[in-house]
Amino acid sequence: MSIDFVISAWQAWAPGIEDMSDWLRWRRMDLVLAGADKPDVSFLPMMQRRRLSPLAKAAVAVAYPLIGNRDIPLLCCSVHGEALRTYSLLSDVAANDALSPTDFGLSVHNAIAGQLSILCGIQSPALALAGGNYPLQVGLIEAMGVLAEGEQELLLLFYEESLPEMYLGSARSPKYMCATALHLSNMCTNTSGLRASLVSGTKQVVSAFEEAEYQLPLIAALVDGAGRLPVGQGWDLIVHEK
Repeated sequence: MSIDFVISAWQAWAPGIEDMSDWLRWRRMDLVLAGADKPDVSFLPMMQRRRLSPLAKAAVAVAYPLIGNRDIPLLCCSVHGEALRTYSLLSDVAANDALSPTDFGLSVHNAIAGQLSILCGIQSPALALAGGNYPLQVGLIEAMGVLAEGEQELLLLFYEESLPEMYLGSARSPKYMCATALHLSNMCTNTSGLRASLVSGTKQVVSAFEEAEYQLPLIAALVDGAGRLPVGQGWDLIVHEK
């Protein structure tokens, strides 16, 4: 079985990696993820920037340029979502401190999807996915369903941040924050970009709770313009050679 589609454009951000030239250097092992750099969202008004957490800024930084002025469906996929903001709220509860209604509203799993919809003026459906063990599979299968229902294009977004220490007994943590945005379109309507396929796979995939850097193999295939990687139980993603 093969489900074909096009990755029309993509962007990714991680500390120390700002653009495609940086990702090419990373792929050649001339550059490593490092530091506590903050995503550049200076294109947003100050009041809008102030509401964004570091993770939300990373998501906006990669998604905003790909969305542009288009009103397209938005799929946001994350295993843990706003983990640091949620942990801060739980710490306030434990200390019997008053909770901030704003912080609570921006901590829920669909908060980043909602913020992006507002910032980009999206009126098309926006969905927040809980990635679970296999976030790449969850995001890509949902995206294929949206395209199969007749949408011509959509934006698929993955993002994760380092977890608070108390969670590390039950889940591995990404060492660095990372966000990846994919502009996907139907093969029938777009032939520019990277051709890709979801195909039957047999290799066992390690859970994202054990291998938290799941975005990096995807980014490597995108940089190379080719590659095959398992994304879940019974599914592989193939990025075809240019």
